[in-house]
Amino acid sequence: MTALIARRDILAGMTAMAFIPEGRGIAMSPSKAELKSTAVRLGTAVRPEQLVARDNLERTIRRDCSLLVPEYHGQWSAVEWNRGEPWYGNLDLITAFARKHDMMVRGHSLLWEQMTPQWARDEMTRDRSWSTVERHFASLLPRYRGKMREWIVVNEMIDTEDGHRGIRRNSMQRAYGNDYIRRALETAHVLDPDAKLMINEFSIEHDNPGDESRRNALLRLVEKLKTQGAPLHMVGIQGHLELAKGNIPQKRMSRFLSDLVSLEVEVAVTELDVLEDDRSLSLDERDRRVADLTASFLDVALDQPKMTSVVTWSMSDRHSWLQEKSPETEAAMADGVIDSAAINRGLPYDANLTPKPMNQVIQAAIAKAGQAGQPARA
Repeated sequence: MTALIARRDILAGMTAMAFIPEGRGIAMSPSKAELKSTAVRLGTAVRPEQLVARDNLERTIRRDCSLLVPEYHGQWSAVEWNRGEPWYGNLDLITAFARKHDMMVRGHSLLWEQMTPQWARDEMTRDRSWSTVERHFASLLPRYRGKMREWIVVNEMIDTEDGHRGIRRNSMQRAYGNDYIRRALETAHVLDPDAKLMINEFSIEHDNPGDESRRNALLRLVEKLKTQGAPLHMVGIQGHLELAKGNIPQKRMSRFLSDLVSLEVEVAVTELDVLEDDRSLSLDERDRRVADLTASFLDVALDQPKMTSVVTWSMSDRHSWLQEKSPETEAAMADGVIDSAAINRGLPYDANLTPKPMNQVIQAAIAKAGQAGQPARA
């Protein structure tokens, strides 16, 4: 999940908010029991208020998903905005909901620069003591041991333009050097040796020199971490697709994923959505283009036997962070009644929870992966 943290008031997000009921007309899709019998889990990013509303969105999440990811409520800034004053209410609500409905939860994420509170950045910069990171990890990993079976430990660490040897220059990198990624994985493993640990990256899906460079840098990082014996079990491919960026280089993407799993890691699509580039087209054409790009990506991603899950970054266009990618969609979201055609249509369901072709593509891809004979994930 890249940038745009200003799109939400973090402090306001720490309390459950009233939720606008969705429209009617939810189409039938495979039951959760059917989805869980397949090799690849289907999941979504959620906010706590979406799980207490008892509306069509909550029912859709329960029906479609077997994996939940806290959209931002598990991030450092969300659980400890002020030093020494942690609050876990929203994260506890999500894990309790998942347990009640037999879902898995992935922690997202332990270290991400854009959700690191200022006090922690200052402390790391001043003291350069790893105890700042250890203390943060110790507040979360033991508390959710057994409740979060996967953790994104480090999020968005690659920078091939302005980074240091391909690693982003953030507060952790400046305080501890590039080796902070290995140290973070090792610290997390000590605190929860049963959890699968992951690193997660964006802008590696398209056919352009920038994404190609980032794919190569991520592969080198994984190779280095595994050579060092770091407890890295999974690699997340975010999947924030953009129509303006063109095609998915399927052969190169397939080779990249194969090279990753040859390093003895599993892979996951962690934040799938699509940013449109032309909202002047008809709705049918817009939805077709979104679905086609999604299919092109999932065809190669789910062809990989070590692919464990596909997570969409929210279920409905009404809740998509992509609406703030342009003034027009941001303004449309501010209206009391949202015009589903006026906003970005890059998620499986529109603003009224009507399923779109993208939903059909995802369901078909998950079903196809299950039919490939891969063993079901625990």
